[in-house]
Amino acid sequence: MRKNKSDVDILDWRSTGRRRARRTLFESRIDFVCIDCQHTVSIPPKDAPKWFDEIWPESNRDCSQLQADHTTKDYTINDVDDLCWRCPSCHKIADQATAKRVAQEDDPHGLGSAYGGVS
Repeated sequence: MRKNKSDVDILDWRSTGRRRARRTLFESRIDFVCIDCQHTVSIPPKDAPKWFDEIWPESNRDCSQLQADHTTKDYTINDVDDLCWRCPSCHKIADQATAKRVAQEDDPHGLGSAYGGVS
């Protein structure tokens, strides 16, 4: 039986977050296509579930891979609402739109400059 690490024992959140994100996206059965360009892979990924054909569209099968993208860039959050599939090109463009390891929202709690946040 595979032993799961607790969150405090994880040394490399980036790698662990990606694996958890892929598993979450597969389990949610979101279509396996890039959210931006609508392309998908030409062959199924190695970690694809048995029912992969249900979420794999017939058209635009010309990417080498799809990556799980954390839209807030926080690898510790693996909620379906924070995740999407992106091809490497669109993933890079999305990462360039925000600084790496920085959430897209500068003041998530609405504190403003009163507590040192962004106004």
